Amino acid sequence: MHNYPKEKAFIYNNKIIVKDAESKHNAKELSIALDNYWDDSIKVLKIRQYGFFNTIIKPQAYQPERMSRSIQFMSNFLATEGYHHPVFTPIITTDTVKKEWRTTVTMEVELNKKTLLDTITYQLSDPILQNIALKNSQDSYLKKGQAFSNLSINNELDRLVTLFRASGFYNFTKEKIFAEVDTIDASLIILQLDPLSQITQITDAKEKINQNPSWKISIQLRNLTKEITKQYSVGQQMFYSDLAVLDNPDSLLIYPPLKRDTLSNLIHLYNFPKFKSSLFKEQSFIQRGSLFNETSYYQTLNKFSSLGAWQQVDGRTTMVNDSVYLHYFLVPSMRRSVNFDIEGSRNTAQLGSGNLLGLSTNMTYRDKNVQRKAIPSVTSLRLGVELNLNSGGNVTQTLLWNVGQTYSFPNLILPFVKKEAKTNQNVKSNFSLYGSYMDRLDYYQLKSFTTNWGYEWKKNKNGKQQVINYHPLNVEFYKLNKFSKLDSLLIKNPFLRSSFNEGNIISQTLSYTNIGPSSKNPNQQQYLRLGIEDAGGLFGLSEKLTNNLYRYLKLEAEYRSTYKYANSEIAWRLMGGWGNNYSNNASLSGQLPFFKQFTAGGPYSMRAWGLRQLGLGSSTFYDTTSSRQNFDRFGDLQLEANFEYRFTLLQFGSYKIGSAVFTDIGNIWNTRDLGNDLRAGFKLDRLYKDLAIGVGTGLRMDFDYFIIRIDYALKMKDPTRQSNNGWLNITDMKWSEFKANGLKVNNYAWQFGIGLPF
Repeated sequence: MHNYPKEKAFIYNNKIIVKDAESKHNAKELSIALDNYWDDSIKVLKIRQYGFFNTIIKPQAYQPERMSRSIQFMSNFLATEGYHHPVFTPIITTDTVKKEWRTTVTMEVELNKKTLLDTITYQLSDPILQNIALKNSQDSYLKKGQAFSNLSINNELDRLVTLFRASGFYNFTKEKIFAEVDTIDASLIILQLDPLSQITQITDAKEKINQNPSWKISIQLRNLTKEITKQYSVGQQMFYSDLAVLDNPDSLLIYPPLKRDTLSNLIHLYNFPKFKSSLFKEQSFIQRGSLFNETSYYQTLNKFSSLGAWQQVDGRTTMVNDSVYLHYFLVPSMRRSVNFDIEGSRNTAQLGSGNLLGLSTNMTYRDKNVQRKAIPSVTSLRLGVELNLNSGGNVTQTLLWNVGQTYSFPNLILPFVKKEAKTNQNVKSNFSLYGSYMDRLDYYQLKSFTTNWGYEWKKNKNGKQQVINYHPLNVEFYKLNKFSKLDSLLIKNPFLRSSFNEGNIISQTLSYTNIGPSSKNPNQQQYLRLGIEDAGGLFGLSEKLTNNLYRYLKLEAEYRSTYKYANSEIAWRLMGGWGNNYSNNASLSGQLPFFKQFTAGGPYSMRAWGLRQLGLGSSTFYDTTSSRQNFDRFGDLQLEANFEYRFTLLQFGSYKIGSAVFTDIGNIWNTRDLGNDLRAGFKLDRLYKDLAIGVGTGLRMDFDYFIIRIDYALKMKDPTRQSNNGWLNITDMKWSEFKANGLKVNNYAWQFGIGLPF
């Protein structure tokens, strides 16, 4: 219910109509952008309710005298886009609804021609600065033929200042450089003595401006002195490694800590020896005597901030005897911390029968400064138990524990390679060690040991973060003891046999991730991940080494995209994975090991199916087997697509309650070792039949730091459904159905998750 003013004109709606844009798409983009430049007194304020309805809050009286401010704001914005001669025509209409005088303010905008850049020149009076500008002109924000924009000019001046300050010009500032804009047609400079010729000359110049307006830009210097044009070198780097939060950097320049270590390129100052001095030498890539480079200085500050050993990083520069001294003020983080978590889950038994209640406790110990060299370490311990909720049989079904240890070294550690930092490169060497034990009473005992060594490269480019992870060595050892109940299940269920093969893995992995905004649309966020794993490749060359060693190749790819709007967003995801077990060992050949295979279903995948309950293909094996159990399904191939429309229902300050409508499409398949069940394998001509489709909606409670999500999904198309070509019969809706073996399954699923699904 709304309560708008009675018998008083108030702003009910705002509209922008762009009449002469280059295209419909360009007109829409400009309309959306211009809508942000209404003066607050003329802008209608709306909130989205229940995802679909807009309600005006604090209705404002129409004030025609404020229209000029909106026109000025919009004109300034269009100037940044290259439109310097727009024409604005406000149209005011008022509709009477009962006693409400609803005023709609429409702004018609004629853009006219863009003003283009004709010529860009650098006329810098200093030869060194001129040479730097010309040498890097290919990166200029100003290009001939592009629209004239104050923003582009400002960005170009900032770029040049950064270039000069990265080349030793310590005293160069933006006040020393400017852009001169020439709007005069050169043909008017030529003097015409004949009055008729002068009239023609002026008329032609005006026509040219109207048809193809273009301006010239010249970058120049002002008020140069010897100090401005002098290049300075780095004298010394000073690292203050253990400051308190309240320590004043300006005071520390006068009264520094008493203890110091002097190395070749830097000085380490401290009160207590919390950090080794060699750490700063390894992490700094600035050399004493090199030209002052402000960009490298900021990169060094960011480098130490990213290490995690310091909660606050600040910097200052000072001039000492014509050399620039670089100061780094570092406030340490709390070195050690311990966290305890308790988790609970309810699952359907994969082996045996009944519902299981899982309980586990996790302890995590973190040390951010191992060996006093800012090496982060994480030690984890997990203890768990699964209890049978049904009456009869053992109450305890599963016991498990695992322990892990990881280290992340802030260097590239390679044999015979010196540890040193490089400009604009964030490199880490990672080492991990894990051991686990699982006792599934009366079925099996599984012991495992895994370790890996790898490298991580991070780089920011064009606003996107690129991450490369390479693990040249990944070792996984498994020991499986089978008991009688498991042996009887494997006889009835051949798909489980490969899941319980006992083998080891020696592999190498490579992955690439690219995250960031789209270069074409700032409201679009993109995510791309590519991965490859090869196991047993080199070791498989020797028959002695392949006795109990898996050999396989596994590929993965995932792409996500999110388009954000004022109160909603559209998100979609595509992913695919393929694996091939090429081992010649009879006991290990066929499928990938089950802990490397793909699964579908659950809160982050095909949400209409339970966790690991979809697949394989359109095989009905699990529906016809004599055992009335929900066995987990694993496959060597996966294809999946997810689409969501997300919107806000209610908002209370920074907390939001949102919803979404979504669809999930996909499945998993086997690629080899199909036996007599060909429907479990991937065939292109069966793809439509094999694809599962789920649709649903849900609630998302956004508490700013985390999101609690509850989703409800329907199995619109189930490849194992024998009627209606797998599609759900809407006219004769059945919320559950019985499979051939008597197992009752639901045609819907509730999913609970933390965070968004993708």
